[in-house]
Amino acid sequence: MAVGSLGSLGIGSGVLTSDTLNKLKEAEMNAHLKLYNTQLETNTSRQKDLAELEAKLLAFQTAVNSLGDTSQFNKKKVSPSVSGDSAAASLVVGSLSNLSNMKVIVDQLAQKDVYQSNGFKDKTSTVMGSLGIEGDSNGKASFTITQDGKDYKIEIDKSTTVAQLAEKINSATGGKIEAKLVNTGDRDNPYRLVVQSTETGTKNNISFSGDENLLDAMGWKLDKDSISAGGLYGFRPTGTENKDKDKISGTFSGKPEDKLLNPGEKTSFTFVIKNGERYDRFTIDIDENTTYKSLAEDLKKQTNGKVELNFDEGKNTFTFRATNGGELSLFDGGYATDADGNIDQANYARDEKATKLLSEKFGIKLDTSTPQGYNVKADNENHIQKGMDAIFSVDGVKMIRSTNTITDIGPDITLELKQKGEISFNVTQDTEAIAQSLESLATAYNDLMINLNAATKYDPDAGTKGNFVGVSSIYNIKSQINNILLQTITVDGTITVGDSDTSDGVKVSSKVSLSLADYGLTLNDGVLTFDSGKFNAKFNEDPEMAEKFFVGHNGFEDIDLTGDRVSNLGSGDIEFKEGGFTITYNDETIDLSKTANGDPFKLTGKDDIEKAKNLVDHINSFGLEGLEASFEIINQGNENQQIQFRIKGTSGSNLEIQGDKEFLKKFGLSPKTIYSVYKEETGTFGVLKNTMGEMMSSDGSFGGYKDSLTKESKNLNETIENTKKSIESRYDTMWSRWAAYDGIIAKLNNQASVITNMINAANNQNS
Repeated sequence: MAVGSLGSLGIGSGVLTSDTLNKLKEAEMNAHLKLYNTQLETNTSRQKDLAELEAKLLAFQTAVNSLGDTSQFNKKKVSPSVSGDSAAASLVVGSLSNLSNMKVIVDQLAQKDVYQSNGFKDKTSTVMGSLGIEGDSNGKASFTITQDGKDYKIEIDKSTTVAQLAEKINSATGGKIEAKLVNTGDRDNPYRLVVQSTETGTKNNISFSGDENLLDAMGWKLDKDSISAGGLYGFRPTGTENKDKDKISGTFSGKPEDKLLNPGEKTSFTFVIKNGERYDRFTIDIDENTTYKSLAEDLKKQTNGKVELNFDEGKNTFTFRATNGGELSLFDGGYATDADGNIDQANYARDEKATKLLSEKFGIKLDTSTPQGYNVKADNENHIQKGMDAIFSVDGVKMIRSTNTITDIGPDITLELKQKGEISFNVTQDTEAIAQSLESLATAYNDLMINLNAATKYDPDAGTKGNFVGVSSIYNIKSQINNILLQTITVDGTITVGDSDTSDGVKVSSKVSLSLADYGLTLNDGVLTFDSGKFNAKFNEDPEMAEKFFVGHNGFEDIDLTGDRVSNLGSGDIEFKEGGFTITYNDETIDLSKTANGDPFKLTGKDDIEKAKNLVDHINSFGLEGLEASFEIINQGNENQQIQFRIKGTSGSNLEIQGDKEFLKKFGLSPKTIYSVYKEETGTFGVLKNTMGEMMSSDGSFGGYKDSLTKESKNLNETIENTKKSIESRYDTMWSRWAAYDGIIAKLNNQASVITNMINAANNQNS
């Protein structure tokens, strides 16, 4: 019950009134709450000032963080010799690159492969009806589009419209090939189907096979002597069917030293190895000097041992063999040539001389019914744009890429080819960004110190003091920062011995003691100033030393696992069982019982060296970033020849080898985990960055004090509220008691009044 809610209190007594009770309560409230309210006012004022100080600290921390980041000191400035629309290329260089200059000559830009069909009257016209195609016995027809070793079969029937054909192509190819209808404006047959590779480069070129009547009517008549590189699957000899797919065998007449061709003749064989969905193609040129024996040598050399040719002179038989166990096919021809006689590695051409040579000298007749990815005739006008690779040179080295955006010519380098022409780039350290950061640091520091000094200042004469006088968590911030800014640290760098202004001066490696003053950042009378000229001069003396001083040097050491020496891997194939040999790196685990494509893996090879090479190739084929397998041959050619496997990791990940202990022992390995060791050397701003982070955290001096003010404010408000409730409760009780007393007094007063009246009445009668 709130005191004063009934105004009748005091009627009976004239003393125990609501006004009296309210005055008593107000006096008690003031007595109990004055201290708490004063503390709360101080807390509120400090939180307001702390928010301003925090803003200054955060601005300073931002400047510190940028200078404590390695990337800030590796930013590059690229200056091209030609700019604007006339530039042949553009270049972006990131912090990880050591590039200083580059000359680029662009000879050819990469472009997409584009076909158009013959015209259709309407987009809703049926394909087969418009082209006069009857199809098979079910009224259907189909063709296959081949791109980069993958076949996409397109089936249509008599109801399929040209618009639906475009949809079928887009759906079947999963976005690798784009089909669309365009209206050419032709009066009779305006609609044409345009089919193009989504990406540039010859590896994405389009080729065809299937119903030749349909393809001819579409305007894509096949040239079956011309095969796209991505569509060359090769042929198997007739009659071999599915046996010994890793071999092609036959008979030869004569001796291994016999020449294969007549004077002046030349041709080529192309060998194709299929492993899962991957195809490796090797073209071997043959001329008038080539013998059976030299062909075997060339084959081994040019395929890096993946294909070998062996003879059995006693039986006059031979065998081509894929040493990695893949499926081996053969093509009677080699690379095509363009109109100027230049080798065209994007296409293959069949050669009658190769067909004849296989038949007469090797006793091989190829089964050419196996579909390939055939090109159209070179003069076909419906092949409106030929897919091309970018051809360019970097510093005189000729390069070919499938795209105009080149990202693999160096770490953290992106070269964008724009047009034919020549351009040079000069790459320097971008010190301007660092200088701006140092200037920002000086400004943020000075703003912070003005605020900090005012907040911790005490003036006895004026009788004023800042909100944080005596608060060590705030007062010590200045000394914490200044101690780091003024420190001298020693780093690995270079010094000049002799006259640095003449050629007599020689730079030598040395430990160098440095301070921020050496780089133009000085603290005088509490004010931080920055001299950009002094900074640039010192920084350019040794940028790497400057980075070590400012940021520090840290990183993971490389892992280099060297196995025990082994021999006698056996003459037969080695079966890999699931889980028998696994490698984990960069949080990715590979099981060597499978290929990168998911097919079962079997280690093949005629000797230890070939098996070692195939195992290393198998591990590396998974493409684990930063991981490379290799092997070394110990005492090669001797009776005690041995193999030693090595696995190197360079990306900072732990390396884990797991599997069957006895199986791993075959390769000189054992189950183990090698941990990458992290080494860290912290520079001036690295230290300050860590210090500021700790200071601003909830466990740090500033962050902790901020949290304490928040908690104090909460506790004070709760205490004030609880105190108010306690006093209100007591005075509610007191009001009730006073009301009862007042009622009793009122009754007594009434009784007294009655008695008085009775006495007065009696007196009046007697008189």
